Amino acid sequence: MTIGENAAVWFPGTQDDLASSSALVGAALGSFSIATDLAEWTNDDDATHVAITVEVTMAVTAANNSGVNIYFQLLDVVATSEDDSPPTGVYTKTFMGFFPISPGLTTSIQRSTIGPIALPFYQTSSKFAVWLENDTDEEIDAGWTVFVTPMSLGPHAA
Repeated sequence: MTIGENAAVWFPGTQDDLASSSALVGAALGSFSIATDLAEWTNDDDATHVAITVEVTMAVTAANNSGVNIYFQLLDVVATSEDDSPPTGVYTKTFMGFFPISPGLTTSIQRSTIGPIALPFYQTSSKFAVWLENDTDEEIDAGWTVFVTPMSLGPHAA
């Protein structure tokens, strides 16, 4: 079927690799990454949605139906110095999605992508810290990363 003129379609922006110096994330269920694991992401395009790709490696096979959760922490919510609280086991306010890990694969890169995901919009060029929560029951090796692609919805051209 051909997409008709002016039908709503998603337009992806430029993908941002948030890799920094991500450390090992512990095996205990609910273990979180640390704030310096990934670079902050700024929504320069004021996009309403994003696609998120998570890339991890593990030395031990993950359990069936396991994966990682991604959370965004809103930064500079009030002025330029007051941030939303970071996620914890009891405070998981800005949940962006669950990214499944394929059981049976080890030492190779595991990728999982979800999108479009609605963004919280609180100001122009909103800034976010990105957190990973391990829900695999196995350690996630250092060197994991998250890619964020801003997306917008608009009319299809003929």
